[in-house]
This record gives sequence, C-alpha cells and structure tokens, in this order.
Amino acid sequence: MRRLLLAGLIPLLFAAALAQSGTVTLEARVFDIARQLRCPICVSESVAASSSQIALTMRGEIQELVLAGLSDEEILDSFTESYGDWVLLKPPRRGVHLLVWLLPVVVAAAGAIMLVGFLRRSTRAGTKEIDVTDSDLDRLRSVLDQEEADGAA
Repeated sequence: MRRLLLAGLIPLLFAAALAQSGTVTLEARVFDIARQLRCPICVSESVAASSSQIALTMRGEIQELVLAGLSDEEILDSFTESYGDWVLLKPPRRGVHLLVWLLPVVVAAAGAIMLVGFLRRSTRAGTKEIDVTDSDLDRLRSVLDQEEADGAA
C-alpha cells in the first residue's frame, strides 16, 4: 500500500516541479525582455526595474505577447513601433544611432594617434644634437660665473 502511494506521489511531484519551472521560465523571459526597454516615465530606468503603473502595464503586455508565442525580437519590435527607438535601452546600430556606437571608438582612436605622435616628437626632440660654438660656451660660462658670484655675495 505504501509503495503504491509513493508510486502515485512521485509523478505528482514531478508534474508540479515542471509546472513551477515553466512559470519561472516565463517570468524570467518577461523580465529579460523588460530589462531591454526604457520606462516611458522614469529617467534611465528599465521597465523591469521600475515600479510605475506604466511599467507594470508594459510587463503585463510583454507576458501576453510571450504567451502568444512571439519571439523576443518581435516583442521588442512591437514596442519600438508604439514608442519609437528611444524605448530601447540599447539604441539600434543604424542611422543616427550608429553615431552613438561609433563615436567613442573614433574618439579613442584619434586620441591614441595624437598621443603616439606627441610621444614620438618629444622623444626625438630630447635626442637631437645641438650645435654649440665656442663663443656660445664662453658666454654661458660667464653668465653662470656671474650668477654664482651674485649668489655667494
């Protein structure tokens, strides 16, 4: 009798665990998508992190779209159609937004080129020989002797 009870209980526990993991997977997917969307009311906060009413509504809409079988990309496209590109926390790599992605790389490369050029010029200037005549050396010695005499007095 006891074995029969255990044999019936194990499949029930397994089914409950599967149902629980399906809910967790759904919620995780909803929050993964919500992390990619900007809350329309909050400043630089994702829909997943916001507790505003519109963020809650958007998460509910995301869940409905997930249950309807739409892919993550299709869901993000749906929100982009409704709110525009600014709703995406990561701007798309096209059009004007491409500048946002490329500008830091261009500035860093230009800075590196300028730094290398400056370092090369400064090292070359330090190793360059200077032509000095005997009269220049005599004049320098007299100035140094004068300063030494003024400093000792």
